[in-house]
Amino acid sequence: MVVNRCNVKKNGDSITKKNYFFNPKDNFQGSILSNLICLSVPIAIFLLFQHLGTSIDFFIIGNPKDTVVNVDAAISYMKQIIKILQSIAIALGSAGVVLVAHEYKKENKEKSKQYATLAFLLAVIISLFFLIIFGLGVWIPGLGGLFFRKEYHDDGGLNYYYLTLITFIFITINSVFISLERVKNKNRLIFILNILLITFRIIISFIYKFSKKEGTVTVIDLALANLLSNLLITFIAFYYMLNPTNPFQIQFKKLIFPKDIVQSMLKLSGTLIIGKATYEIGKKVIHDMITGYSKELKFINGLDLVAISGLVAVVNGIFYSISQSFEDSQTVMVSRSVSREDNSKTFKIFKNVFVISLIIGIIGFLSNYFFGERLLCFLKSSKEFSDSYIKTFKTILFWEGTSLFTSIWASIMMGYILSYNKNANLIFWMNLLRLILRIVILFVLHKYLSIEKTALQFGLSTFGSNMIVLIVITVIFFIFVRKNKFKNLQSQLKTTINKI
Repeated sequence: MVVNRCNVKKNGDSITKKNYFFNPKDNFQGSILSNLICLSVPIAIFLLFQHLGTSIDFFIIGNPKDTVVNVDAAISYMKQIIKILQSIAIALGSAGVVLVAHEYKKENKEKSKQYATLAFLLAVIISLFFLIIFGLGVWIPGLGGLFFRKEYHDDGGLNYYYLTLITFIFITINSVFISLERVKNKNRLIFILNILLITFRIIISFIYKFSKKEGTVTVIDLALANLLSNLLITFIAFYYMLNPTNPFQIQFKKLIFPKDIVQSMLKLSGTLIIGKATYEIGKKVIHDMITGYSKELKFINGLDLVAISGLVAVVNGIFYSISQSFEDSQTVMVSRSVSREDNSKTFKIFKNVFVISLIIGIIGFLSNYFFGERLLCFLKSSKEFSDSYIKTFKTILFWEGTSLFTSIWASIMMGYILSYNKNANLIFWMNLLRLILRIVILFVLHKYLSIEKTALQFGLSTFGSNMIVLIVITVIFFIFVRKNKFKNLQSQLKTTINKI
C-alpha cells in the first residue's frame, strides 16, 4: 500500500473516519512533511475521484433540446437536496450503532445482534417517515417550495426528486451497514464499497451518455444512475447483514424493543440529524433565495445563477479536495501525537499543513483564473454561452476561490482543536454561524445593491461569511493553543519535581 513506502509503521490495515488509507494509531517516523505528503496523496486521489463522481452530471446531461427548465440549475438545486438527504441518512445510520459498538466491546454477542437489528429497523422506519414528509410536502399549498420549488418541476424534475427520495432509503440502509462494519474495523471493505459506488455510478452515467442521441439524456437518467449504484451497495449490504457468521446479523425473530434503548436511539438520531443536516438545509435556503432573486435578472430563463453556482463548485472543488486531504492527514497525525503525549510536534504539524494549504490555494486560485472558463466549456461543450453568462461565472468563481484559503484554514484550525477535544460542537456552531451570516449578508446586499450586481452579491456573501468565521476561529484557536501550552508547562514542571 502507499503508506508502507512513507515511513509509517502499520499497526493494522485500516482507514480513518472518512474511509482512507491510514490508521489513527500509526506510529509516524521521518519528517513531518514527508508523512503529510504520503498520507495525503491517497486521500487526495480518493477525494478527487469522489468529486468527479458528483460533478460528472453536468457533462453527461450536455445541452438537452426542447427543455423548459434550465437543467444545469435543476442539477445544482437537486444536488443540494441530495446532500440534505445524505446527511440525514448518515445520521440515522450512525445513531443506533453507537449502542451496538458499546455491547460489541463488552463481547455481548446476543445484545449486539439485537441492537443491530433494532438500529437497522428504526433507521429504515424513520427514513420512510422522511420520505412521506418530503414526498407529500411538495404538494402543500404555499409550503411546497420549502421542499422542492416549482421552477424545477418540469422536464422530469419532479420525477428526479421522487427517484432521489427512493434512493434515500437505500442510502440509509447502506449507512447502517457501513457504520456496523466500521465498528468491526472493516475499513478496507468500506473503502472498496465507496469506490465501487462511485465507479458504478460513473459507468451507468456514461452508458446513458453514449447509448442515447446527443441532447436526449435527461435528469431522470441521472437519478436512475444514482439509484442503481446505491441499490447495488444495498444488495451487498443485505448479503453481509443476513450472513449467519456476521456478529451483527439482522435477526427479526429475536427483536426486542427496550423502551430506554429505543428512546436513546431516537434521541441520538435527532441530535445527529440536527447537527449534520442543518448546514445543508441552510445551503438549500441560499439556493431558494438565489432562485427567487434571479427572476429579476435578464438572463435566458432566470435560473442561470443557480446553474453557475453548481458549475463553479465543480471547478473550485478540484483544488479544494486536494487541500482537504492535508486537513485530514493533519487530524490523524495530531491525534496520534496527542495520544502519545508528544505535544511538541502538534503545532509543527499545523504549521506545515498551513503552508501547504497556502501553496495549494495560490495554485488553485490561479488555475481558476486562467483555466476556469476552459473547464466550463469542457463540461458544457455543446452549449454556447453569452458574455453575461461568462462574466457571471468568472465573478462567482473569483469569490468562491477565496474559500481555498478562508474555509480551508478555518477547517484546519477546527481539526486541530478537535484532535484534542474530540468534540464536534465547535464545528456545528461555526457552520451554523457561517450559514446565518451568509443568508444575512446575501439578503442585505440584495436589498441595497443594484439587481445587475446579483453575482457580486452572491460572491461577497460567500467570502464575507467565510472571512468572519475564519476570524472567530483564529481567536478561538490561539486561545486554545495558549491554554494548551500552559498545561504542558505545568505537566513538565510536575514531572521535574517528582523526579527530584
